[in-house]
Amino acid sequence: MKLALLAATVAALASPQLVARIETGSSPGGATAAFDALWVANDGSGTLARIDPATNQVTRRLELRPGLFSITQGFGALWTVNYKTGALVRVNPRSGRVRSVRVGGVPFDVVAAFGRVWLTAWEAGKLVEVDPRSLRVVRRIAIGPRPTGLHVAGAGLWVGFGRSATKIARLDPASGKVERVEVGVRAPSWFVTGAPGLWIQAADNVLVHVERGHVVDRLTFGRTLAQGALAPDGTLWIPDKEQSLVYRVDPKTARVLGSFAAGPGAFLALHAYGSMWVTSYAGADVWRFKP
Repeated sequence: MKLALLAATVAALASPQLVARIETGSSPGGATAAFDALWVANDGSGTLARIDPATNQVTRRLELRPGLFSITQGFGALWTVNYKTGALVRVNPRSGRVRSVRVGGVPFDVVAAFGRVWLTAWEAGKLVEVDPRSLRVVRRIAIGPRPTGLHVAGAGLWVGFGRSATKIARLDPASGKVERVEVGVRAPSWFVTGAPGLWIQAADNVLVHVERGHVVDRLTFGRTLAQGALAPDGTLWIPDKEQSLVYRVDPKTARVLGSFAAGPGAFLALHAYGSMWVTSYAGADVWRFKP
C-alpha cells in the first residue's frame, strides 16, 4: 500500500512530456477545442489561429483586430471578444466569415450556454446576453463592478470579479436571479475548467475551492495565477504567467504537487485531443504536453 502511494506521488511529481511548441501569433490568450481543431485567439497580432491536432501545424490564420482575448464555441460557430473594439465576434469555422456586434463596456470573457452567448463587460459592470442567431443584445444585467471570468456549472452561470471584490456571483439564466458567495479573498477572477466543484483563482496567488456555497479549501502558491483546467490524471493545472510555470494541484487533498516550466507568460491551460495545451501570453506560441 505504501509503495503504491509512493509510486503515485512520484508519477504526479514527474514533469509532463512536452510534445510541441506551436507558433500562433503574438500574445495568445484564449483557446478552445472545436470543429476538429484547436483555435487560439492572439491578442497582440489580432489573429485567430487554427491548429490541426494531428500535425501540430497552424492550418489557418484569420486576420481580425488586435485585442482578441477570450474565445469559446457553440451554436455552430466560434465566439471571441475584443476588449479594444468593444465587440463580440462570431466566426464561421468553415467559411471564415466574420460577423460582430458592438457590446461596449470592455468585454472580458465569453461562454455559450443556455441558448445564448454570454459575456462580461468589465468597465460597464454588466453581464451581456446575446442571441446567437440575430446577434441582438437580449439583456444587460447589472452584475457588479469589474466582472471577469465566466463558468457554467449545473443550471447556473457563475461570474468572477476583479479588483476589490471578494464575492462570486451565480446567475439563474431563466429567472435572472443573482446569488452571491463570499470567498474571503479579493479578485476571485478565473474558474478552473472541468474541475470538481468550483475552484477559483484569486488575489494573484490564491486558489479557492467552493462547494455548496461555502469555501472548503484555500491554497496560496505561485505569484500570478491564471486560467487553469482539469487534466486527465485528475490534477488541476494552474498556469502562473509571472513565473512561466504550471502548477499541479490535487483537488482531493487540496495539495500543490509541484510545478514545471511552460511558455513565457503561461496563461491558459486546456484539455483537448488527449493533451494539455498552455498558451504563452508573453510570447507567441502554444505548448502541447502529454499529461
